[in-house]
Amino acid sequence: MADSVTNLGRTQSTFFRVTQGFVILLTVVLLISHLLKWDAIQVDGISLALLGVLLVTPLADLIRKVKLGDFEAEIGRDEVARAQAQVSVELSPESGETSRSLEDRIRALLRDDPPLALAKVRIELEDALKRLYLAGGGDDDMRRMSLGRLIQALVQREDLSPSMAEALRSVTALANRAIHGEYAEPETAERLALLGARLTEEIQDLALEKVVTPSERVVISNEEMDRYRGMRYRVTTITPLVENPTCNTYLLDQEGLDLFLEHYVEYAEFLIGIEPLVPEAAEAPGARR
Repeated sequence: MADSVTNLGRTQSTFFRVTQGFVILLTVVLLISHLLKWDAIQVDGISLALLGVLLVTPLADLIRKVKLGDFEAEIGRDEVARAQAQVSVELSPESGETSRSLEDRIRALLRDDPPLALAKVRIELEDALKRLYLAGGGDDDMRRMSLGRLIQALVQREDLSPSMAEALRSVTALANRAIHGEYAEPETAERLALLGARLTEEIQDLALEKVVTPSERVVISNEEMDRYRGMRYRVTTITPLVENPTCNTYLLDQEGLDLFLEHYVEYAEFLIGIEPLVPEAAEAPGARR
């Protein structure tokens, strides 16, 4: 989805630039014809005024601020700074070992189209929040849940702190304003987009931590541990083909199970069961290694 948004944004940007060039060229031609009083082309005062509007329109990107009373259609540096301050104590320290793929993609988009970069941040942030919600056992229909409700539900479950939730609301609100046309200086847009990327990574880490935290711990004996270590397992998966989906069964020892799970994300199938086998069941018909 994010890639399609990127391609669409670049196509629209190219089309807009071509349109700008055509309008400027047409305006210049008509103005010259008016000044030289070409008989073939008659331009009256109203047409000349409209041409002036057309000439200014392609320069709309250079209009950085619109102010009506107390309202300003610009994202200020202080607004982004407040969002950073709200969450500075919540974010984990940056580590060189952490994957920076999202931040790298955001930086690449910022060079070409800052509003598109902020749109991608908004999409990634919402996806990460949904994963955190599901990791905690959420069962509501999230397609009907607004982002504000989702954040509030995570706060009520204590999966998010109030300060983190407030920062998320601030970042998504600022990103929405930029997506809908409000101007942000390049440096401000970059700070906002990278803050959104950091928040996304933090939410992803919270979701992963929740997934890998056991719901129950029971002390067992060394004999039981050795028995489980030497046991074989029946692993069942589903390959969700469009036509004729399949149910797959694997028989694996502990080493094979570790290897299978290590590369699980590479498979075009999803896991539905892992069962320990008694010796007689290990050779069940239809099972495969």
